[in-house]
Amino acid sequence: MSSTKRRSTVKTRIILLMAGFALLIATLMSYVSYELISYFQRKTTIQATEFNLQLVSHIIEQDLLNLSVLAMNSSTNSSTNTLLKQYFTSPEASPMDAVKAFNAMQEAFRVNPSNGYVRRIIVTDHDSKFLQVDNAVGTSLPLNIHNISTLPGLTEDSYEEWERVIADPLSSTSTIPFVLPIYGDRSVRIGTVYLLANVSVVTDKLRGYALPEGAQLFLKLGNQYYSISEGKIGPATSEFLISAYEQEDSSAQFTDLLLFTADGKSQVAVSYPVRTGVTLTQTLSKQQFVPQVNIWLLMVLGVVILVIVLSAIITYYLTRTISLPVEKLKKRIDKIAQGNFLIDRNIEWNSELGDVGRGINRLSQDMVTLMEKRLADEKQKQDLEYQMLQSQINPHFLYNTLNSIKWMATLQNATGIAEMTTSLSRLLRSIAKDPRKLVPLSDEIALLDDYFLIQRYRYGSNITLEKHIEEEELLNCLIPRFTLQPLVENAIFHGIEPKGKGDIILSIERCVLNDIQVSLADNGIGMSEESIARVFSSGEQGANGLLENMGLRSVHERLRLTFGENYGLSIQSIPNQYTKMMLRLPFRKNLPHIS
Repeated sequence: MSSTKRRSTVKTRIILLMAGFALLIATLMSYVSYELISYFQRKTTIQATEFNLQLVSHIIEQDLLNLSVLAMNSSTNSSTNTLLKQYFTSPEASPMDAVKAFNAMQEAFRVNPSNGYVRRIIVTDHDSKFLQVDNAVGTSLPLNIHNISTLPGLTEDSYEEWERVIADPLSSTSTIPFVLPIYGDRSVRIGTVYLLANVSVVTDKLRGYALPEGAQLFLKLGNQYYSISEGKIGPATSEFLISAYEQEDSSAQFTDLLLFTADGKSQVAVSYPVRTGVTLTQTLSKQQFVPQVNIWLLMVLGVVILVIVLSAIITYYLTRTISLPVEKLKKRIDKIAQGNFLIDRNIEWNSELGDVGRGINRLSQDMVTLMEKRLADEKQKQDLEYQMLQSQINPHFLYNTLNSIKWMATLQNATGIAEMTTSLSRLLRSIAKDPRKLVPLSDEIALLDDYFLIQRYRYGSNITLEKHIEEEELLNCLIPRFTLQPLVENAIFHGIEPKGKGDIILSIERCVLNDIQVSLADNGIGMSEESIARVFSSGEQGANGLLENMGLRSVHERLRLTFGENYGLSIQSIPNQYTKMMLRLPFRKNLPHIS
């Protein structure tokens, strides 16, 4: 009864926690959503304005560039400029020279793709000579020597590139002047090119330009701002205080964000350069930055409802997917505690709790396997103990018997039998009683001498053993017991015996990095590369000599396990000539922890 009550309290706490969490998430999302909507609406508005200004500016720039090229055609380095120099500077200039220069100007005007925006282009030497290409003769007063001086900015030293809007005094048309010097020989100024471009070069590109309510469009020429409205360009009606807008970064490379302040009110403005000295600027109204409240409220309400519904679903799902599985896992653990190790697949769900269930089943299986292994090990141990009792031989009886044979041979003057018996006794005592894993090389060579003595009585003078030791100190180096004996045994049985006779040379010398090398060479039948490879393969069979299963590969593995991967056995051989087996060992005099 109390257990049920406690479980119900936990569920209630989870539900209350989820409800509180849902309300907190809804509140946070309401605030964050409003900020995000405001941010993205501001960002989107600025980016859209940047894009529109860039698109219009690039088109205007192309026309202004074409008009600049038209003026520069008369200014310098062209056939038209050459004709103008001849007409303006030659004292013998004739009317035909004027006609040629005029025709060249008219041809340059005709082929220029933006000639429709030219109100007039005039060239003059500021004395008595001038030429004009007029794009609308019928709507303009004729240009003559008396009224040419009324043109604003046409002076002997004037230079102007799209810096202001002026009214053409001969036609009352709003125009933008572009004034360049005409250069003669040695870059001496001999006159002026005066081009008036109709303001339609700008306003035509802004037809259909969607300007939001409360926003304004400005054209900056030089340092002066002009207002663009209803296809007309006029001076700005208000004085603006202009500063940088630092709350947002522009997305385009050349775009500037400004803050226009007039009469105590501020507006964000996006400015994009058309070309040097010419800039298009659009202000943005505050209404463009304010999110639509109705949409925001609907979105917030939807988010709140969605969060609450999801919280309810999650609460129900958690109570269904945690309580019941945990109860089943508890019952399964109780059964294991009672000794029931059967596997229950019903607790292996496709979830994290299912992983726990699979772990419990594996634990049950491992416990059964462990108990079976323990039983099998105990039975094997009993069998081994019984076999050891059957095969046990009293070593003292064996040593005493060998000692008796030795003395009988000595009394009968059979010295060979006495020496063989003594050597065999020492070998057996070392195998049976010496607990050391590592021994000095001197002890290992002594055991090798005992083994070779027995073999020498077997083979007579057909085998010999020579030893070459570089330094006596090297005999203190530690080596695993019974490392040299398998090498000599292999040399005798597989190298010298098939040949009939041979010599074995044992060499001990220093090598690099404070290591030593023990070499055993014989002049037997040698080994092929395949035979050497089989020696180190995993399938190599152990030798059946003095020590069972102590082959060359076993010697190599023992050295690597004892001293590391850099040490071990290597073999060099040429068939029918020699075989050389080399052991690389670290020069260690004592290892107190190895016994």
